Amino acid sequence: MNAVLEKQPAKAQGRKAKPATLTHAPATSVSEQSALFAQVGDFLTLASGTDEDHAFSGESDRLLSIGAMIALDAAKGKFSNTNAENTVYDIAACINTARLVPDDDESVERTLHINNAAERLAIIADTPVHQMIFTDVPRPTRTPAPASVSKHKHFTQAQRNELHWLAYTYMECAGSVISQYAEHANSEEVFALRDLLGTYCESTDEAIKAAESGDGPLADTSADLSKIINLFHAVNHDDRSDQVLHGVNHLLMSAKRIVDGDLGVLDE
Repeated sequence: MNAVLEKQPAKAQGRKAKPATLTHAPATSVSEQSALFAQVGDFLTLASGTDEDHAFSGESDRLLSIGAMIALDAAKGKFSNTNAENTVYDIAACINTARLVPDDDESVERTLHINNAAERLAIIADTPVHQMIFTDVPRPTRTPAPASVSKHKHFTQAQRNELHWLAYTYMECAGSVISQYAEHANSEEVFALRDLLGTYCESTDEAIKAAESGDGPLADTSADLSKIINLFHAVNHDDRSDQVLHGVNHLLMSAKRIVDGDLGVLDE
């Protein structure tokens, strides 16, 4: 197992793990690509082996395993599809398909391993993670629920910027609370939620500073919030019922309603 993976237990000691940042170099060398592919393979191997509460087939485990094998072959120079970049998208396709297996589950631990793999794939392909990996596509079920009718709301760019900023303040507040709480909770799951929320806050802050137009930034923030809210629900189940985690999740749900324009905070 490579050095990147061996550093993970440090979280249990209460030290804040700094979210990985992508450095977009013009191109990675062959040796750098090999090392990154090897890390992707190791992370996806770990992801495929997590203990999941699958309701049906568990095919998501196999798909992640296939992605790991493709990555480990690529680390040896055996590309699945012509070159390194195409191989990255083959691996991404395995991850995305794993997230679409009906009735399979994805724990916080699995999500963190997939995120670590995705960040390295993004470096190889020099492409943002959200353009390759599904983060908020609803997982289908074998008995789909009736589709709800939703109203698509339109805002001016100034209104969108204000919504984004208001949502970010809630996210930042939630991040401050869970960062302080994690030092006392001494829980791997709380550390994982803290680190993932930190990554989402950072990407939201960057989107606000970029002041991009169109649907991108708000849609990305909404997707990130949906993902982490679901993870909070999965961790803070009825047996645990941690009131601090309930409070943090309430802040995140408020941020989600704001970023979706559902709180009536702006006049349309």
